[in-house]
Amino acid sequence: MAIDVGFKTEKEFEPLNVTRGDLILGSIVFGFFFGFAINVAWSAIRETRRARRFSAYIFMIWLEIAADLGFAITAWGYLSGHFPPGIGVFLMVIICWICQVQCLMLIIVNRLCILYSEPRQRLVLKATVAGIVGCISIATGCIWIPAQLQINHRYIWLNHWWDRVEKGIYLLLDLSLNILFIRMVKTRLVKHGLKKYDKVMRFNEYIIIVSIGMDVLLLGTTFLRNTFVYCQFHPVVYIVKLQIEMTMSRLLIKVARSTGINVYNEEKGGITSDSLSGNKTTNHGGVAVQIQTQVFTHAEGPDEYELDRRDVKDQTLQLQEAESVNSSGEIIKVSPV
Repeated sequence: MAIDVGFKTEKEFEPLNVTRGDLILGSIVFGFFFGFAINVAWSAIRETRRARRFSAYIFMIWLEIAADLGFAITAWGYLSGHFPPGIGVFLMVIICWICQVQCLMLIIVNRLCILYSEPRQRLVLKATVAGIVGCISIATGCIWIPAQLQINHRYIWLNHWWDRVEKGIYLLLDLSLNILFIRMVKTRLVKHGLKKYDKVMRFNEYIIIVSIGMDVLLLGTTFLRNTFVYCQFHPVVYIVKLQIEMTMSRLLIKVARSTGINVYNEEKGGITSDSLSGNKTTNHGGVAVQIQTQVFTHAEGPDEYELDRRDVKDQTLQLQEAESVNSSGEIIKVSPV
């Protein structure tokens, strides 16, 4: 019996061929996703409690989790035969995929903005990344959905290669942003004498290997025979990368505070101010950095004032009158108030 997907296709729609091995692998990946997602959700709850208001950073974290969850359920439901093929299933997958990629890339950019002092630099970085991701998302939606609906063989052939090209582009983009972050940490922080930033630099170098490894894993799954088994890996990769990003942000904040730099995520609003006490707060579009300086002056020579010993039980202060002589020779009695 022919399957009606709601669109005119070049040939009769061929249902997804799912073997027992495909279903086992997909179920294992699906179970791992839910197990790891619980840990990520707990980390997101702590991030939300730590923030004083529901900022864009917190919103992107929860939207990423929701998109990963929606992607995983829809992909496994279609793979297991619970969801019939149609525009609804494929549209749900592509919407979750777009939210996944956009949120994660903007979270990475949000971390980079900690080290940018100029608002224009932050705006250019965000606009560039959002523009690249937006163009890829539109292209993927226009290719992937017709290919899954089997409109014609051209879409199927194009999707076969575009999936790998698109994953390669995101791999390079993620690698470039993380390399830029490491360079900025070295040049703007470590070289200014903040040696404790060596810790966050080394940790980032190690954790970037894990993050890039997840991108390589996702690229490798595009060569699987069953495309929806590959789709099952997508939410797993992005939920792991989200946990990595939250861990990196927390460590950066911890090390920064230990060196006298207070970094926080939009918890107190976006105000830039210079006070007389030496406090300087700079807003970084989603992230702010507060640097506090204290100046101590030491004067050589004998002390001018000495502390008198007083009985702690005595609750009354005895005031003594002080006498002084003015320029005309008159004696003036001054009683302290």
